[in-house]
Amino acid sequence: MAEPRMAEQKPAAPKMAAPRPAETKVNDMLTPDQAKEFHEQFKITYTAFVGLAAVAHLLVFASKPWF
Repeated sequence: MAEPRMAEQKPAAPKMAAPRPAETKVNDMLTPDQAKEFHEQFKITYTAFVGLAAVAHLLVFASKPWF
């Protein structure tokens, strides 16, 4: 009689320690110059996104006005 096969068990994944609050401070990630550079690029990108969304809304309104 054949022995029943046991399901192979995978080794447990190593547990990662939660980051300490000191390791996750935003001020530690970017220098002030880097933060200013990021903010300038963010403003440009956000303005382009809002402009594109406005154009899309106007095109939808022109094709199917809801008033």
